[in-house]
Amino acid sequence: MSVTPSRQHGSAGERNKNRLKPLTVRSLSFAGLALMASSLNSLIFLILPLRLTSPDWLLSFTSALLASSPQLLVGTLVLLIARLFNSRDLRLAKRVHWIEQAARWWGMLLLLTIPLQIYAGVSIIDQQEADQTKSITQMRRIIEGFKATNAEGEMRNYVASLPNPPSLPPQFDSPFLVIKDRVLSNLNGKLNLALSERARVNPQKWQSFIADATRNGIQAALLGIAFLTITKYHDRAKTGSDSKNVSSS
Repeated sequence: MSVTPSRQHGSAGERNKNRLKPLTVRSLSFAGLALMASSLNSLIFLILPLRLTSPDWLLSFTSALLASSPQLLVGTLVLLIARLFNSRDLRLAKRVHWIEQAARWWGMLLLLTIPLQIYAGVSIIDQQEADQTKSITQMRRIIEGFKATNAEGEMRNYVASLPNPPSLPPQFDSPFLVIKDRVLSNLNGKLNLALSERARVNPQKWQSFIADATRNGIQAALLGIAFLTITKYHDRAKTGSDSKNVSSS
């Protein structure tokens, strides 16, 4: 019995399809793993050394986590697609199982970065404001100390007792009260400059922080939900694919 040309053509197409399918799966699997490894490699070098108690490090960690997550999400998605193409590859199935578990934890970690970055940002700004207040308070104490001096010797002794003393001329070329007024005028000018700088900069810091926290929070929520969602839908698709394979066999 002869085989028609159309049937021969169909058989050849099926053979080519069967040969290309494993190659496609291997290519997708390799590409997914390469994307994930590259993303994790960059993240590791960005967060080392670990300083878990430092708000600056925590803020850098959340930024690095958000920066590396899109590429990691694409790599995970590519690997899950490879699994759907070949549900009978046990080695790939085992690898994907562990990656699915890691993706769920990664999604929860991304959601955790939302309060973490708020804590870190607020802590940094509070510390900066505390340092400013300490510096201004110290400057006011120095001014009061200069006001309390009544002679050149007292002023020089007081200046010598300061941790960061202002400079005085080796010899006063004017009466003591004139020198005292110059010093106080200079110190009051520095104090007023520090006060005006604090009043200008601090509101800008909070506005910038709120904008960054809002943007990063939305990004973390979207990425976290994406990691949790793709594994959930992949489980459903994988179950349906396995059922078809069982029924066809």
